[in-house]
Amino acid sequence: MVCVSLDAQQFRTEAYSDRVKTLRVNLVDNWQAAPYINLDGDAAVEINFDLIVDEPETLTYTLTHCDANWMPSDLLQSEFMDGFQDRIINDYAISLNTSMSYVNYRMEFPNEDVSLKISGNYAVQVFAENSDEMILCACFSVIETNVDIEMSVTSQTDKGMNSLFQQVGFTVKCGDLVKSPMNDLKVHVLQNERTDNMAKSIKPLYVQNRLMKYEHNPSLIFEAGNEYRKFEMTTRKFNGYHIESINFHDPYFHATLYPDAIRNGTHYEYYDDINGRIYIRTLDGSFADYEADYYIVHFFLPAAQPFPDDVYILSHAFNNLLNELTLMEYSEYDGGYVKNVIMKEGYYNYMYVTRGNNQKPASPHFVEGNYYQTENEYRVLVYFRRAGDRFDRLIGTETIQYK
Repeated sequence: MVCVSLDAQQFRTEAYSDRVKTLRVNLVDNWQAAPYINLDGDAAVEINFDLIVDEPETLTYTLTHCDANWMPSDLLQSEFMDGFQDRIINDYAISLNTSMSYVNYRMEFPNEDVSLKISGNYAVQVFAENSDEMILCACFSVIETNVDIEMSVTSQTDKGMNSLFQQVGFTVKCGDLVKSPMNDLKVHVLQNERTDNMAKSIKPLYVQNRLMKYEHNPSLIFEAGNEYRKFEMTTRKFNGYHIESINFHDPYFHATLYPDAIRNGTHYEYYDDINGRIYIRTLDGSFADYEADYYIVHFFLPAAQPFPDDVYILSHAFNNLLNELTLMEYSEYDGGYVKNVIMKEGYYNYMYVTRGNNQKPASPHFVEGNYYQTENEYRVLVYFRRAGDRFDRLIGTETIQYK
């Protein structure tokens, strides 16, 4: 999910302090569900993160309604929410029996202080008390169902048959609400909740009786990629899946992953993955949020020489962001790309992508390869704004798993 700033005011889910770790935005009691809730439904969004400190700190949050592109809407607070801004986050727990001290914080939306009045995109900004410095932003969306969406995904694409790509097609059936669908709708498509390769503001092939048909559109052809890699570290008593060793180097534990092979140019091999998501868990406690420990995780991708473009780790663990935190470094001494990252105990999906000069989208091709059989999740988002309206409503969403 998108949610400072790609530029001055565009929001995306991201930590802006090195002290913030393991920022997750999901549904309450459903770690696999992306943060989309119905306006009139019972589900709630959970924002969960850790602050690497010894003692709790007072944190406050504000809520901003955003347009389809995650820019602030031109609305007064009273128009999109009931409640108060600058509320204190009072749900927290100090880490227990861990080598690295931290405080776990969590929030739910809606909550007893805030109720939401309209659909659309929302950005939660968290600040240290008495400071205007944002330490993180977390984003979620609220849906009102006013359209019917039917989706399909195929490897029979306009760029080739059963080759490197997958192509999305779908229809959007508008009700009486939408009078001018060509002008009033913005339609976006996500692959595995990534935003770097999101298809934005797609136009339909045709409209007939308020049925909009989206097909044979170059923007809807995605690189197929490969199944996500995975590792699991849930205790320091033994090595989990894809963990070569766990060692203590005062003051922290270090988990070294087995070297990752380049998969481009090989054959497709099925992996049971969770499309880049993570699941925080520990075998050394009952409450992973504050009993799971932190390790310094060592990634290693052998490569005889550097790639022409930068190599990044792509994962929900890092909110699918391509930045300094996820940028791999080429080491001639080690003979490949290396990266050391502080990560919490749990089960992780990740892959390597390349990108040059901040171009979009990043590509899995050179490291992971592109295989049409790859299982990917696609999501359609339909936003609605009539002429004269002051905000974008999210009037429909649908997902499909390509298998």
